Amino acid sequence: MKIFLIKSIIIFIGLFVLFQITIGSVMNNFQKELENQISNEKIILMKDKVREEMKKGIEKDRILNPDDAQLLGKFINKLLKEINQN
Repeated sequence: MKIFLIKSIIIFIGLFVLFQITIGSVMNNFQKELENQISNEKIILMKDKVREEMKKGIEKDRILNPDDAQLLGKFINKLLKEINQN
């Protein structure tokens, strides 16, 4: 029984180390990349960019072309009908 426990512990430690070397490092790299993408600075930059695009859209005479406006209108009407039915 004692030999079984020692072998089990050695195998468990070996599998854990193998996991950390292979999958663990990939997961850490992915996590760091995700944190970089969602950093506060990037969020602020995206907000500023959206604001600039909104200002450009307000200055234009028409924001949407007629086909897009018609398509969005139909889509919104369909959504309103489905919401009103429930």
